[in-house]
Amino acid sequence: MVLKRELYQALEDVVGPENISEAPVILGSYAQRGRPRFEAVTLPKTTEEVQAIVRLCNRFGVQFKASSSGWGAYGDAGGPGVVKLDLRRMNRILEINEKNMYVVVEPYVIYAQLQAELMKRGLNCNITGAGSNCSALPLAAHQGIGHLSVSGSYGERNQLALEWVTPEGEIVRAGSLGSIGQWWCGDGPGPSLRGIIRGNVMPLGGLGVYTKAAQKIYHWPGPATFPIEGVSPHYRPNQIPPGFMIHYISFPSPEKLSKAAQKVGEAEIGFILMGFNPGMISANIATNNNEDLAYIKQFTDSVQGPGFLIIMAGNSPRDTEYKEKALQQIIDEYGGEPLEAVEEPKNAGGFMWRFIRVTSSIREVARASGIFAGEVGGTDVFPLMHQYIMRSAPVKQRYIDEGKLLADGTDPFVQSVEHGHAGHAELLIRFNKQDPGSLKVAGEIAQFANKTAIEGHFGVPGHAWGDAAHDQYGPHTLNYHKWLRKIKKTFDPNAASESTNYITADN
Repeated sequence: MVLKRELYQALEDVVGPENISEAPVILGSYAQRGRPRFEAVTLPKTTEEVQAIVRLCNRFGVQFKASSSGWGAYGDAGGPGVVKLDLRRMNRILEINEKNMYVVVEPYVIYAQLQAELMKRGLNCNITGAGSNCSALPLAAHQGIGHLSVSGSYGERNQLALEWVTPEGEIVRAGSLGSIGQWWCGDGPGPSLRGIIRGNVMPLGGLGVYTKAAQKIYHWPGPATFPIEGVSPHYRPNQIPPGFMIHYISFPSPEKLSKAAQKVGEAEIGFILMGFNPGMISANIATNNNEDLAYIKQFTDSVQGPGFLIIMAGNSPRDTEYKEKALQQIIDEYGGEPLEAVEEPKNAGGFMWRFIRVTSSIREVARASGIFAGEVGGTDVFPLMHQYIMRSAPVKQRYIDEGKLLADGTDPFVQSVEHGHAGHAELLIRFNKQDPGSLKVAGEIAQFANKTAIEGHFGVPGHAWGDAAHDQYGPHTLNYHKWLRKIKKTFDPNAASESTNYITADN
């Protein structure tokens, strides 16, 4: 469909003629996965402009979809007749509160920008695992799980007060922002809206627009700036800061890996703890496809089984000594072995910086030798997540044996969150780009994982979004899908906020 001229002119009056377009070449640049194109793209600058656009969409009976940095598959049109709100002009760090340890950002502040400013002040933030090129708004990411989540939590837990333009165009300032104009608390007064605005995962554009938000930040024991040398992927600091340590430890079995990760959490020695596989390690330093394949073979041949990458950061010499001794005791107890290539001086500094800055996620996913993607995710206690992923894992090997996926020599990815109080797990799938049917396997694996979660009572994993998934899980989980639809209907009676990746009210 083509937007009515009256609506297009009204949108142009809101943002200015230079900040709206319906040119095919512009709309094409926003198209994803063969989905329908947007009817127009707008670039609002302020909350009031966002509100005006949302109200116009309600008035004219069209839908809208907002996104920030757009790294992900959730910002597409979903269907015909949708107006895009590209929030890239809303790019300010509004406040860094060093005393109370929170930061307030607009949607297009990216993590690389925010973390650099925080480190100057002896502070740090969790960064979503998708990379530091992503929005630092704690409501922009799907779950907000990242490399630093073992010590820096994740999106739901870090979110504080926020400003929200509802699907009808009302401005809601939740938590302490709405009562006393301050950002330090995300709840109250009275019942909290955090479970409505976001639950375990985000509505993915299906419940209005988040224009400002605060999040918790954390202590950073490292230097204000790292002296970087070289060119990616071989850029590296010329020294590892005092008190910092990096290791990749492999274990004889997934069970011993899980127990070792739990012990790391109990000892609270992890600054970063990620269940990377040799393929993800290789992607950090390979400069071409042939190097990538060679590194994968080298690293896979060098490990005894599944492993994790750990970075520790001591706050004092005694703290550093304790963490080193505690890790060594865990390694000895569970038969761990280091991957020496990670600790070599020529590599260690570069690995450390890339994982702290989270700069290599896209390299770990998109490679000429095959694309890695994750299926089966969630946030629950670490042991439960490990049980779930191990129950789901055999299907991956079956598809490798059938030639539909490429072998990668790895076991499931299991990540500790908040020192083991929560966990995240994925089957890392290496698609065969020579097989047109390879990409379809991801959906089949997701369905197997869904069935496993329901039959094993493992809860609702993070990959559940959209009507079909919620309808599958809801009847087994206190009929939450019915409540989710009531929320959607109450806050979006006109179905203005496009919700393909969330839930529809009338299904």
